[in-house]
Amino acid sequence: MELSPSCKTWHRYGLWIGVVLLCVIGGAWFFSAKKPDPSDQLNSQKKVISTVQVTSQKPAVEKPLVGEDILQGYAVASTTVRQDLTLMSHVLENFALLVKGADPLPLGANEEIAAALRGRNRLQLRFVPDTSPIFNAKGQIVDRWATPLYFHAISRDQLEIRSAGPDKIMWTLDDVQRHNDGSFLNTEDLQAPSLLEASSQRQGNQRK
Repeated sequence: MELSPSCKTWHRYGLWIGVVLLCVIGGAWFFSAKKPDPSDQLNSQKKVISTVQVTSQKPAVEKPLVGEDILQGYAVASTTVRQDLTLMSHVLENFALLVKGADPLPLGANEEIAAALRGRNRLQLRFVPDTSPIFNAKGQIVDRWATPLYFHAISRDQLEIRSAGPDKIMWTLDDVQRHNDGSFLNTEDLQAPSLLEASSQRQGNQRK
């Protein structure tokens, strides 16, 4: 049975209306899918905030103290006792430059110099950490054989430094002594009477 012209016209309109409705529904679905979800934005913001908080809570890396840098290599197997005394001399020279004043270096015993390097000085400057290998449990500055070093003051900022050597006995022929100018005593000069007298006088003053 053939449709009348009017029915054909309505049939065509129905098809076009169906196509238009499908396009409208499809477009609405597409745009609603693209629209950002507020909850997703909130979650992403929380992630950013938590990342910033975790990063800010990381402890700052502490820089090594000035003396700690200078003393790298002190009393290690690949160096010598002469190099140790040279490093120690550089530490004291740099300490005197930073602290300055009339008496940057204490002219007393080993323990007083050690305390000054650890912060008991005019500026309260910590130059060497307590954990440095130059210190023993008594707070003394020691050589590679764990024997306290002997410091002989020449002036307010110049010191001679002496190690007891491998035998760990001061004033014997295996001692090593460094002058302030960088030179070292010869073997025949290690037991010079003037040095022995200076040591005895210093020990007598400490007992008073």
